[in-house]
Amino acid sequence: MLPDGDLDLTMGFYFFPRGGSAQVARYLCRALAGTRWRPSVFSGSMGTLDDNSNARKFFDGVACESLDYTAAQSQWRAGGDAMRAAVPMSASFEDKVGVPDRIILDLDNDAFDRQVGSWIRFFAGSTARRPDVVHLHHLTPMHEAVRMVWPSVPVVTHLHGTELKMLMAVRDGTIPARPRRFNSEWVARMQRWAGDSDRVVVVAEHDEQLVQTLLPVDPRRVTSIAGGVDTDVFSPQGRRPGERMALWHRWLVDEPRGWRPGQPEGSIRYCDDDLRAFMGADGQPVPVVLFAGRFMRFKRLQLLIEAHHLMRSTTACRSVLIVAGGFPCEWEGEHPYDTVRRLGAEGVFFAGWRDHHDLSDILSCSDLFAAPSVDEPFGLVYLEAMASGVPPIGTTTGGPLSFINVDPDHPTGWLVPPDDVGATARALAEAVTNPALLAERGRRCAQFVREHYSWAASARSFTRLYDELTDAPTGSKSSVRTLPVVDMMPSIGVA
Repeated sequence: MLPDGDLDLTMGFYFFPRGGSAQVARYLCRALAGTRWRPSVFSGSMGTLDDNSNARKFFDGVACESLDYTAAQSQWRAGGDAMRAAVPMSASFEDKVGVPDRIILDLDNDAFDRQVGSWIRFFAGSTARRPDVVHLHHLTPMHEAVRMVWPSVPVVTHLHGTELKMLMAVRDGTIPARPRRFNSEWVARMQRWAGDSDRVVVVAEHDEQLVQTLLPVDPRRVTSIAGGVDTDVFSPQGRRPGERMALWHRWLVDEPRGWRPGQPEGSIRYCDDDLRAFMGADGQPVPVVLFAGRFMRFKRLQLLIEAHHLMRSTTACRSVLIVAGGFPCEWEGEHPYDTVRRLGAEGVFFAGWRDHHDLSDILSCSDLFAAPSVDEPFGLVYLEAMASGVPPIGTTTGGPLSFINVDPDHPTGWLVPPDDVGATARALAEAVTNPALLAERGRRCAQFVREHYSWAASARSFTRLYDELTDAPTGSKSSVRTLPVVDMMPSIGVA
């Protein structure tokens, strides 16, 4: 039993943990401690408690019930369809090659029914009582299951941007690879789920208008709440050069996790001689540029590698580029390792997928964060870098516009035009050749994040939202008109 006055919050996460939205769910649950809301997480999961993709490990410290996709992954590895396993794998909003979780637009009606049925059985077999509010991350088949199991419970839908990118690509006819037969069904479902939600949360204000375009819901139900940063973990640490080199040696030589396309973690390995790139001809350390994230097309990691190569090959500037991340065997477009080989680029190192708590240490060994993403939905990792005193390079699109160089007279990083290799190379050159400028912007970054982005502030915004839903008079939702669904698929027939 909960203490008097406490309320049950069910947090739903359809995917197995990876990427920024999983971090948001975990941090938000922890930040709700001390409020009257008691969260429990229902999440997809993969692997054992030794694996970062295991939900119980990832959400450690939070009540968590996990739906295990491991058998579905094994069925796929044996040549079967992960979507037809007894517990089907979660689908994806991204079109990736060589992975069991194919894009959701590929799933037919039978596969959709399997997805929903799996979550209904999972909810029904859980130990949780009827929640006071359900908070669902992303627009997924969990919505259908929740409305069947708890039809009258208020639902908060939290959009992190990936589904919006997919819907934009469907609308614009730019979905890569083969035409999708089931686009219109999935668009209609996602519009219905958004329309049925009591509140829709977006991570940045610029997404509010996008939601109105792609998922027409009453604007009174849409609100923007930014994610926060754990400033106890992410803070300037000022490591000495010897400490930094010892850690790079551990991550790149002793415990390699970088991976070549189609090969396992650790298939990219380095030796002591390779680490000479971290030292200049004068024997002094060269600046370290860090990318951290998944190998998704919109991240433009290939462009960053090209810009870094252009800077090194056309100027006397020297730095090393560390690529941290890339969920094993998952990538879109050209694999970044192939980009390095195609260009003959030097000074690029792949650190592989690491625990999130490792990111703080990795940032403490870096001088500049660079991710020239186009239309980044929000960009929590940029803020984590800034909180660590590491200024970022981003583009003049998406979420980073709300926190990089907000005061143009006191810049906290660099913003470059999207898809501009030359401008990115020039920003890299300006940063790595001016340590005083890096340090100045790093100090501003850390101060800015502490003043404007914290999980405590985000948690307060969410508790107000939950309180509003539970304190509202019965039937108040029905008084808000759901806007008509827009036909986004005029040229694609229903299968």
